[in-house]
Amino acid sequence: MEAALGRVGDGIRIAFILARQAVFSVGQNWGIALLSIVLATSLWVFVTNRQDKQITGRVPGSIPVQCLHVPEGQAEFPPCSDQSVTVRVRAPQSVFDHLTSDDCKASADLAGAPGADVPVSVVCNHARVQVIDWSRARIHITLENVSSRTVAVRTQLVGAPPQGFQAQQISAQPAEVVVSGPASSAARVASIDADLDLTAVRASLDQTVVLKARDEQGREVPGVNVDPKSAQVHVTITQVQFSAIFVVTPDIGGAPAAGFAATGVQIDPPFVSISGPAEVFRSLDPSKGISTDSISIDGASADVVRTVALRLPPGASVEQPGVTVRVLIAPSIPVGATP
Repeated sequence: MEAALGRVGDGIRIAFILARQAVFSVGQNWGIALLSIVLATSLWVFVTNRQDKQITGRVPGSIPVQCLHVPEGQAEFPPCSDQSVTVRVRAPQSVFDHLTSDDCKASADLAGAPGADVPVSVVCNHARVQVIDWSRARIHITLENVSSRTVAVRTQLVGAPPQGFQAQQISAQPAEVVVSGPASSAARVASIDADLDLTAVRASLDQTVVLKARDEQGREVPGVNVDPKSAQVHVTITQVQFSAIFVVTPDIGGAPAAGFAATGVQIDPPFVSISGPAEVFRSLDPSKGISTDSISIDGASADVVRTVALRLPPGASVEQPGVTVRVLIAPSIPVGATP
């Protein structure tokens, strides 16, 4: 054990001596060491640039313009965000391949500008990206006084519940909102709509809906602010139509001709689906089924085939209003006779 510890101690002493000599060597030849670092760095930059060539091209997508320093009490028309530019840049291949429209910003400074044509500037937030040019040097902006007013929230139903269900008790909170923006835009707002899609909805619901400012033609009005931007809409869905399956019971009267007898009945379809409000089913007896209009077989000597209507209670409906009934008529066999 002592021998092993001695070898470890010798190793530490040798390492210390070598490290001290290396530091002494660098101290004596610091100029050469510095030159080596500079040359290595230059070589690395040269090789990197050779492999990562410069690319000139357009940034994917368009970049919306942001207006800066809009005077208090005024708003731009049309909104700056409705206007955009495309940007051409120069950047290393590795950087250019990952550029998106979010990497660059376009702005128009309205400080001291009464409106009209305002210069657009573009900057990209990557140090190795050089902006060359962009599609629009100026944008046309008009400043208007901000106008605001209160508008009622209107619930617009999109789609409809399934057949037999009905939307009732529709309400929105808040019932009114404040619309503000450039005077000409705010004046165009005819309604604030909460669009609620009820397609295939069978149960009452509460839903947060983004509000939309629309003009008299139902088109969205850009450049206005709606406060608050959403409403909580409640709608009660009620089932007003019900359906159930009933057996068809034909009403057959009369007697066949002498020597003939009714041997059976065929009904097509044998079952029907009845639909209607709840009170319809209070007057129906499932055990008796749905009766047909009367079918007479009086004096018949062959099968009697009739398409007859169903006897439905008021308010009831059926997809197939009539059924076909065939009463089978065959010669009767006297008692004790051999067939």
